[in-house]
Amino acid sequence: MMYHGGIFYPDDKEKLEELVAPIIESDEHKAFILPHMELQSIAALYRKAFGSIRNGKRIVALIPIHRELLLRDSDKKLFSPSPRNEETPLGRIRIGSLGFDDSTPYEEEEYAAELLYPFAAYHNPDSVLCPIFAHPENSDDVKKLSSILKELDDGETVFIASSNMTAKLPEDAIEKERDEIINLLCNGAKLMDSWRKGRITACGTPLIESLSRIGSGKWKLIGISEKETKAGHAALYMD
Repeated sequence: MMYHGGIFYPDDKEKLEELVAPIIESDEHKAFILPHMELQSIAALYRKAFGSIRNGKRIVALIPIHRELLLRDSDKKLFSPSPRNEETPLGRIRIGSLGFDDSTPYEEEEYAAELLYPFAAYHNPDSVLCPIFAHPENSDDVKKLSSILKELDDGETVFIASSNMTAKLPEDAIEKERDEIINLLCNGAKLMDSWRKGRITACGTPLIESLSRIGSGKWKLIGISEKETKAGHAALYMD
């Protein structure tokens, strides 16, 4: 079920297609970091990323859980949707499950996965999109998630970590912190110590760190948001 249409992205087919198309084929890459905010300001970044994702590849999307976990889930870290077909204004997509605990309560709260839906429907109709809603908190969680991702890295899978470059910040502080973490990512720096100490505030830092360990560890910048509001946003890729 789709919960966030008309809020973070248009639910009108024509308006949505104006944001999604055209997607121009480009070199393939193993992994991406894509931001989450209202789609209009970041659609160009998504188009560039999906131009590097071939139709038919499995797409594993790491979605950070921003809220506290439900009491029943307090000892869990990873959650999956039930396998299903999802109808979007631009066509049907296949949602796959990776066998973790039920993510339904977090799908209602976290809109980042749905931002991927129209691009997958338009450009990757034969792909299976497998979201992992995740709440890793420390280095042990990162190691465990990285081990899982290595098992999924079969040459036919592309990985996406949904993360903004900063938490909510005063407008005059956004650019500086955004550019600092982009520099760290492009230089292959380890992030968890800085994140735990509050020196960086990217919401998906543990997810990015887990993903960095299955590739080169060095990210390359695709671009930044057309309009920065409340937080810093950028897209990057890694091989």
